[in-house]
Amino acid sequence: MISHLAVIEKGAEVGEGVTIEPFTIIKRGAVIEDGVTIYSNTRIEERCVIRNNSFVGHGVLMRPDTIIGKYCVVAHGLVFEGDTIMGDYSIIHDQTHATKGLRIGRKVFIGPSVVTSNDRKMCHMRDNLTFVVRAPIIGNGVRIGAGALLLPNVVIGDNALIGGGAVVTKNIPENAIAYGNPARVVGEVAEDERL
Repeated sequence: MISHLAVIEKGAEVGEGVTIEPFTIIKRGAVIEDGVTIYSNTRIEERCVIRNNSFVGHGVLMRPDTIIGKYCVVAHGLVFEGDTIMGDYSIIHDQTHATKGLRIGRKVFIGPSVVTSNDRKMCHMRDNLTFVVRAPIIGNGVRIGAGALLLPNVVIGDNALIGGGAVVTKNIPENAIAYGNPARVVGEVAEDERL
């Protein structure tokens, strides 16, 4: 069901069995595949794609070129700054910031209020500095606890577990458990918890 209070621009594609709640805006060039649910007050900008059977909560902003995989859950109040890819079967909880260029693998769990960053030099208003997107890369099967901060250019290896509140300043190897400020590897994920 698509609310009569939703705005779907000409040139946007909406599949079968889609639910779009009031005050949602779908911009031209966006693709919403079959079975997707989008709650109210969400904005989906140009060239965004939401794959089959995914759920998008209230008040989400997806800037251009954001791709959400199939069977994903995007909770309420998220911001995707664009050019972001979220792999299939992944979940991101409330109030998380997905910086421009972020890559999220398949079957990833991201807790609430996680922040990602892509600019080590904070180039704003500095003509002598050139902004280069260096967003984090999150591998498959990764779990990230509430309130973690992922700094630019870090890679989180497959199946790693990042503790709540961790500040990740450098790469975390696959299957590692890391927490703290700065995050340090303190153990290894048990084999029966790996995907």
